[in-house]
Amino acid sequence: MSDSNNLVRGTFLLTIATFATKLLGMLYLIPFYSIMGGEENLALYGYAYTPYTIMLSIAAAGVPGAVSKYISKYNALGAYATSQKLYRSSLIVMMGSGIIAFIALFIAAPYIADLQMLAAGEGAHRWSAEDVTRIIRVVSVAVIVVPFMATWRGIFQGFESFGPTSVSAVIEQAVRIVFLLAGAYLVLNVWGGSVQRANEVAVFAAFVGVLGSMLTLSYFWRKRKKHIDEMIATDDTDYDFSYREMYAEIIRYGIPFIIVSISIPLTLFIDQLTHNNGLALGGVPEEYHDAWFGMLNLTTHKLVMIPTAFASAFAITILPFITKNYQKGNMEGVHQQIKMMVLMLLFFVIPAALGMMVLSAPLYTSFYEFNEMGIKILLFYAPVSIAISLFTITCSVVQGIDKQNLTLYVVLIMLVIKAAINIPLIIQFGTVGAVMGTGIALSIGALINFIIIKRYGRFYFRPLLKPLIQIVVYSLAMLLVVELIYYALIFNLEVDHKVDSLLIMAIAVPAGGIVYMLLSFRSGLADEILGSRADKIRKKLKVL
Repeated sequence: MSDSNNLVRGTFLLTIATFATKLLGMLYLIPFYSIMGGEENLALYGYAYTPYTIMLSIAAAGVPGAVSKYISKYNALGAYATSQKLYRSSLIVMMGSGIIAFIALFIAAPYIADLQMLAAGEGAHRWSAEDVTRIIRVVSVAVIVVPFMATWRGIFQGFESFGPTSVSAVIEQAVRIVFLLAGAYLVLNVWGGSVQRANEVAVFAAFVGVLGSMLTLSYFWRKRKKHIDEMIATDDTDYDFSYREMYAEIIRYGIPFIIVSISIPLTLFIDQLTHNNGLALGGVPEEYHDAWFGMLNLTTHKLVMIPTAFASAFAITILPFITKNYQKGNMEGVHQQIKMMVLMLLFFVIPAALGMMVLSAPLYTSFYEFNEMGIKILLFYAPVSIAISLFTITCSVVQGIDKQNLTLYVVLIMLVIKAAINIPLIIQFGTVGAVMGTGIALSIGALINFIIIKRYGRFYFRPLLKPLIQIVVYSLAMLLVVELIYYALIFNLEVDHKVDSLLIMAIAVPAGGIVYMLLSFRSGLADEILGSRADKIRKKLKVL
């Protein structure tokens, strides 16, 4: 199978899996929101997850992505034994790293909690530093096993095998959600426990989900091991790297992966440290602080991360292919893959983001309940998904063309900008200001990445111009149709009622999707972006 077909197939598998996990991660909030009783009670969940995510990225030390790149590189050279030597030792190293990171996060939990409470400002808070300490310590248990599991996925990806990552990710999310919802419900409604304890059970679900993922990966490993052993047997190269040499290269690859992987969590952590203080300085009563923070970092964030699922899948998929072609000096292949990925990403993300904007009211009400502030935050957050997606995939491309050291500076610039403008924007615009800060910082980061790609990858952006204009025009046409349907429906339906909002979504979303797909397939845009798959889709759906 050609690289192009492998790339499209891998992207398709990971996109479906990532979209499924993101969708599950959004849908579970409907019953979880109801069980927990509102945004304020969910804020504690958010206080735990951001430091957990950051520590997780540090614990993995960028090794999963680096292992994927390393294996892809040496497999391209036929040095399969070198790849084997690396991945065997990396799994052991990652288990040790997870244990050390767990101990570090467990010990640091009270200091992190104090920092968050200090950032929240003076006064009576819904949650104390002790509450936050306890929940961080509960979720820290998952740090023990996640780096090992993520590295295992990286090994499969290095061999251009994306099925195991896809299936294990869906199973991990499904197991986590079942445990989370069942545990929280039992604690609150059967055992008469506290909201604090329900939140603790909910975050512990991360550990249970990883166990499900690892069982899935072990099944795939047993199936694929024979094929991998056969590849290793064909290795007639004379590469013989010491562990010191291998891990020097892994560290060189890994540090930029750490920086990129924690970039989005760090923007959320900056919000966590500045949000409540910014609101206080802006004169917002303290009673709204935790609820609005819950909307920012959890409810609206979960919705916005659905379109960015495409970016996550594309970033994982494209790295081994660009690395392989770059190492072989096949710059034409590199350019084709960059063009394909950027256009495919924008083909899905732009219409999704615009649709979320115009349907922000029924969308938020459908998943949670009608809340003017939540809807307002979502309205501004939806287009930020485009910036998040572009930043994610351009970082992956920069790493693929072996300029991963530059991503360190790009992320630092992005975070400095975010930190500098966040409080002034929050003072001026409230919680929406934090969303604006994220959008501005990530857009600048993506722009710098594009400059790096142009300079060092010798990539020309002119071929992107025509299809990009088409994507924007067709998205606006879709948006017009959705708006007309939406405004026609609200004459007879109440957007502040959950059932009515679900009905609006059920009519408007498919209608908008049909218009966009018709325009894309009839104009040939879909063929340019999806290649031969577009014709297969057209034959199955004869209306296209």
